[in-house]
Amino acid sequence: MALWSNTDANTSVPKFAPSLVNLENTQNNSNLMYANTTANAFTTGETIGVFGVDTTEQNVAANPKGGHAGWVLLTTGTGSGGRSGRKQVETLVAMGSMTGDGGAIANDDVTFADA
Repeated sequence: MALWSNTDANTSVPKFAPSLVNLENTQNNSNLMYANTTANAFTTGETIGVFGVDTTEQNVAANPKGGHAGWVLLTTGTGSGGRSGRKQVETLVAMGSMTGDGGAIANDDVTFADA
């Protein structure tokens, strides 16, 4: 079984992603992280989600810079602290062949920055 695939879908999230927020590496936890936009779901003061980003999404001006096409972890600071609104993009798996357009954000080809 592969550790990830190149389809933008919850079943394709890198299997190790939940461990990045101290969760057990299960499909259920991967489902929770996929395109997550719920603040404080995993850690207080942050919104953390894993997104499948294709080359179009990577180059949309509204999207956070620093990530590559592929699977990315997007962390957004929330609350009244100094990190509020700050976005950090970490590339988990770089690839230029992401397909599909899944996720909680309708047509995230436009932007995943609203997460």
